[in-house]
Amino acid sequence: MLEAGQQVGNYRVVRLIGQGGMGLVYQAQHQHIGRHAAIKIMRPEVKSDGQSVTRFLNEARAMTLVKHPGLLEIFEYGLLPDGSPHIIMELLSGEDLAARCKKHRHGLAFTPALQIVQAVASAMAAAHAGGVIHRDLKPENVMLVQDPEGHERVKILDFGIAKIARPLGPGQPELTEVGRIMGSPDFMAPEQFGSAGLADAKADVFALGMILCVL
Repeated sequence: MLEAGQQVGNYRVVRLIGQGGMGLVYQAQHQHIGRHAAIKIMRPEVKSDGQSVTRFLNEARAMTLVKHPGLLEIFEYGLLPDGSPHIIMELLSGEDLAARCKKHRHGLAFTPALQIVQAVASAMAAAHAGGVIHRDLKPENVMLVQDPEGHERVKILDFGIAKIARPLGPGQPELTEVGRIMGSPDFMAPEQFGSAGLADAKADVFALGMILCVL
């Protein structure tokens, strides 16, 4: 775990802002330029699992391959001195699409729903052009945030089980696992139930269609 005031690269930890089964997320601030960021570190009890470490860092590797306003920006990633994997990334403030849907039990209005789906499609088209397939698109992984002008925009999260359909650098493991089911069943394309390795860009298109159905 990190402590308030601790330095991670050029960033000073401010406070813990979230936690999940795999990791902890902290708010941090760049010590020179003042930029705020989020630092995600793997929980100590799971960092000895090599497969979990690979999946944790997959998110950073996948998202650094593509630049798009709808994709979460990664600033740095690697290992802390104690061996804990970490990712320093854009700090977001908003709500995910699942939370938004809960507020609108009878569905979102047509125009907002269409705008959200179009924004997700634009971001995923950029990811696919860069050879990155998400494989776990769902409302929980679509964040709705306010930009500086007060307009709402979409950010796609969690590329932890992404597949990269392009050669990786020397020593980089493949970001897919043959013969395994990976994803969220309610939004998965049929081929993902047989093997995650069979999923291509069409699996993300299928998931986006399922998202539209729940809006």
